Amino acid sequence: MALLELRSRRRSLTDEVRDHIRDGIAEGRYRPGERLREGAIAEFLDVSRTPIREAMRILEAEGLIVIEPWKGITVAKLSRRQISEFYVYRELLEGLAAEMAAALVTDENVEQLDEMLLRLEEGREQSGSDLGSANEEFHQMIVDISGNRFLKQSLGVIDTAKILIWKPIYPSDKRWNIARKEHRKIFNALRARDSQAAKLAAEEHVRNSGLTRIDSILNQELE
Repeated sequence: MALLELRSRRRSLTDEVRDHIRDGIAEGRYRPGERLREGAIAEFLDVSRTPIREAMRILEAEGLIVIEPWKGITVAKLSRRQISEFYVYRELLEGLAAEMAAALVTDENVEQLDEMLLRLEEGREQSGSDLGSANEEFHQMIVDISGNRFLKQSLGVIDTAKILIWKPIYPSDKRWNIARKEHRKIFNALRARDSQAAKLAAEEHVRNSGLTRIDSILNQELE
């Protein structure tokens, strides 16, 4: 039975192929600038090339891959400037989300956020994708608590960039320990219903994450 057959009974093969490639980019199996070969993917998933090509067109429209005549298909790659711009934009939006959430957060929300943080803090040994999901879950809940659908939509606009930038979020124990403190700082401000402190804590966390990412890119270029 084909790898995707069971899951595809309720979803199209094109959707499944798109999700496979999209997840592969997010999890680092397909790296920025790497060439994607239709034949190899079709063989791995045990599907024809038709859903592969349809999925590629969707991914190209999403900005995740680049299709060039005579050159083939490659995973899109962001410049250092684009990555820096991404973090500036995200800093503004997440700071605003935390500020608004602090005014609306309930006791139940506080308990849920605390549980999320505990799972994240205890999950240092998780795989990169699981750790990244736990991190995003925490940040996403803050956006949800803010109750601002336009803010949520604005953050959704940069989802593609987020996928392309992705790599293990905490490359060192030093950054991991700092990030834990930053998350707790955001949480404590939300629990205290201190909007200004929540805003500043969220902005600081995203800004430091961006600096870590840029440093990582520079180090890779020097290797």
